[in-house]
Amino acid sequence: MVPFYFGAPDRPLYGCFHEPRPGLQRTCGAILCPPLWHEYIYSHRAYRQLAVRLSRAGYPVLRFDYYGSGDSGGDEEQGEIPQRLTDISTAVSEMRTRSGLAKVCLLGLRLGGTLSMMSGAQRGDVEGLVLWDPVVTGRAHIKEMRTVHTERLRSLSKPKHGIPAGMYGEILGYPLTRSIVADLENIDLLAIRRKPANNTLVIESDGAGDTGGLREHLKGTDTHVEYQELPSPRIWLPDREGGLLVPSQILQAVVSWISRVQP
Repeated sequence: MVPFYFGAPDRPLYGCFHEPRPGLQRTCGAILCPPLWHEYIYSHRAYRQLAVRLSRAGYPVLRFDYYGSGDSGGDEEQGEIPQRLTDISTAVSEMRTRSGLAKVCLLGLRLGGTLSMMSGAQRGDVEGLVLWDPVVTGRAHIKEMRTVHTERLRSLSKPKHGIPAGMYGEILGYPLTRSIVADLENIDLLAIRRKPANNTLVIESDGAGDTGGLREHLKGTDTHVEYQELPSPRIWLPDREGGLLVPSQILQAVVSWISRVQP
């Protein structure tokens, strides 16, 4: 694993490049697009393990932090959705430069999957796409995050400080500006008409999501869609039982799928 910074000097992105295992000639690089806020924290270990498994299978892998998050430059308030999509495109260019491969697969959990699909539809040159419990609509995601926030803070005393000017609120300690909330409210994967990738894998971990409608919608974009329901803890939720678990069955399913569609 090689940690480094890449991208524009005034908007540096932090990345970790996992070299592929020698001896395997793969034709596609894998880019792991993380979810946001607390979901990024709780899924970090699973993402790292997924990168290791893919690299052992012979794929070059790039993990990265969006601008304003993780170890990248910028502040959390600068994380509007258009910037995240630009960051994914920057990661695609970096992968192609480092690996020498033209084909890329985008893999994302929750909003990471959502942003991957949005980016793939914009670009039109993504070979493979993995949507792991993707957020289908931004409005539903905001509602869910607020529910989680309320439940986690229910036993705590009400904060005495107010919301700073220009802020809409926070989710588990992460600030949400009005512009970020407005961006999220405009997200609707069912409104995307362009093909996001040549091949797409949709993974649903609890059977309670809204991916059924997404699967049918994707078929109309001319992408080859596969669906797998693999019961697993919702690792992005801040609970003691699931927060640091690694869903090995899902990780192996991702590696197996990529190895089959991009040998």
